Amino acid sequence: MANPVFISYRRSDTTGEAGRLADSLENLLGAACVFRDADDIPAGEDFEVVLQRELAETEVTIVLIGKKWLAELNSRLTKPEPDFVRIEIATALKLGKRVIPVLLQGAELPSVASLPDDLRALVNRQAINLRDEAWVADAGRLADAIGRPYNWRRLALRTLIFIAVAVVATKYAVATLAPNADNQLELARGLIGALLALYVGGETFWWWKRKRRVA
Repeated sequence: MANPVFISYRRSDTTGEAGRLADSLENLLGAACVFRDADDIPAGEDFEVVLQRELAETEVTIVLIGKKWLAELNSRLTKPEPDFVRIEIATALKLGKRVIPVLLQGAELPSVASLPDDLRALVNRQAINLRDEAWVADAGRLADAIGRPYNWRRLALRTLIFIAVAVVATKYAVATLAPNADNQLELARGLIGALLALYVGGETFWWWKRKRRVA
């Protein structure tokens, strides 16, 4: 299965940032979720074939744009060698993939007139700034924009802990407040049910709030 996030970058422009971002996104989104050619193309594999396959199956393509990005693009327009970065972006746009420009080093999104025809749609995609002095916060915003997977294991663990605490607390509360009541079992069930409903409502509210923030 292909990685859901593909990082496109120029080695002469944002090599360090690409590695740092890959590490950040894997921490935020989960291991093995990011494709970056320097790490993920096995020795002996056809570079272009692997890129085409990954782009066809990926969900989001992140385009890192630093201060040298446009100059490097223009310098390669007249060279016979293929510009793989241009091929990556053009392929992702042609396939209708979600493409997120990420601006680094204070760079700005290029103008439409400065780009070749197959890259001009990139200008219409909403960009995100990734600042060195606010890397953690900006990487978090990018992860939210991509869509963080819901941590079901953590939810299950929280639920089990809550149920255990609720049972113990309910047993203590019933024994303390109604030690002689004939319907202690019914009281306990009602109290646990109320606490569980409150817990589910709280989890649902925080999930909805997070979805609104991402959207």
